[in-house]
Amino acid sequence: MGTLQKEGCIVMKIQAVLIDGFKNLSNVKIGFDNITALVALNNFGKSNVLAAIDFGLAFIKATMEDKADMMANSNLIPINSHMFGRNYKFEMEMLTELDAIEYRVLYGYEFAWKCDESAEPYIVSEYLKIRPEDKGQKYTQLINRDAQKALYKSSETGRCSSKINVELAELVVNKLRAYDEIFYAEIIKKMNSMRFYMENNLDAKSFYQPDPIIRKGLEDMAVDAESLPRVIYQLQEKNPNKFALLKEVYKDLFPNVEDIIVKQYKFNGGDSEKLPDDAPFIIANAIHVLFVKDKNLMHPIDFAMMSDGAKRVFMILARIILANEGNVSLIAIEEPENSVHPSLFQAYIQIISQLLDDCKIIITSHSPYVVSYLDPSWIHVGVSRQSGIAGFYTLKKAGQRLLQQDATDFKMSIGDYLFSMLADEESNWEDYLECDVHE
Repeated sequence: MGTLQKEGCIVMKIQAVLIDGFKNLSNVKIGFDNITALVALNNFGKSNVLAAIDFGLAFIKATMEDKADMMANSNLIPINSHMFGRNYKFEMEMLTELDAIEYRVLYGYEFAWKCDESAEPYIVSEYLKIRPEDKGQKYTQLINRDAQKALYKSSETGRCSSKINVELAELVVNKLRAYDEIFYAEIIKKMNSMRFYMENNLDAKSFYQPDPIIRKGLEDMAVDAESLPRVIYQLQEKNPNKFALLKEVYKDLFPNVEDIIVKQYKFNGGDSEKLPDDAPFIIANAIHVLFVKDKNLMHPIDFAMMSDGAKRVFMILARIILANEGNVSLIAIEEPENSVHPSLFQAYIQIISQLLDDCKIIITSHSPYVVSYLDPSWIHVGVSRQSGIAGFYTLKKAGQRLLQQDATDFKMSIGDYLFSMLADEESNWEDYLECDVHE
């Protein structure tokens, strides 16, 4: 199989996730294109999918104490009569390149929710498998855990049979972080640090405020930093080509913008040496301010004065460009049509697609016009197979052509036709989707 150790950063490119037993989600599998779209009527469960992915990745990184709390979160436990008591399952497929060989990584876990006071939440199962991406290659099991025992592969030539002691609310991938000698140590470390960023149309103004307080561990370019001007300043200093790219694509969407300027203002207030060693933050000796020069204005203005949509778009573009530095595998954008004028939406999607490197984008929408600008292969349609349960399904290849033809026959756009069918309980979805939605 070859050694899996490599100096430097391993990029984990997420390819798919499987979610089950979370709120109203039942066996939802999302395969990621560069851009993936969850399309459904309002209040169907699109945001639940994003929350479930966020939860799944956060659970991996959480402490044992936090894991126990997460498994007891009554707001997330399925309460639908068809799903009550179902365990939470999370699985993800990833690609990573090691020693010039591309590997597919399959990792998943399952736990039992704390559904009542007497119940004890615990990890039911966990597994990690890898295989070279070449056709015909089989998976090699690296972790195999059930409710009774936990095993891992300790050497390249051995089997997955070495025992490891883990607590009920502890994952094997957490325990193995300290095992630097295992040949897949870098994969374990990277999985423990994978990030998912959610942009949910909240007020973005706070991200543009000067802030000298920096959380420890986020001193460098960090995709989740709370002070975007500082991050942009670091981008300008460390990677001027990417900074120029950010300005270029932003000006493509907002033609009135002539320039984006970020300035550093130093002061003598950096008193981090006076803070306790265990303080979770440091105090910088400078603040940063982001300005925008508009051709219709006499002087540059603070970026915080821009419209909410303009601020959100800039933040999303910056986070995509910075994704690799922060090990961000997936960025979610809820209802991106709320950020740009309809006439610019297609250009916005095209720019996002061109910027993507190893990061994936998932968007949600209940807008018919958005669908018309998306590749049909990107779309996962939200349809209920049982009352109150949300499922998302891709369009068949033949279904994509049929959808286009039927929309044309009814003199409707694809988006309008799709949403008219979503609102019709008698629609024959099996003609379009990759599953029998009436089973």
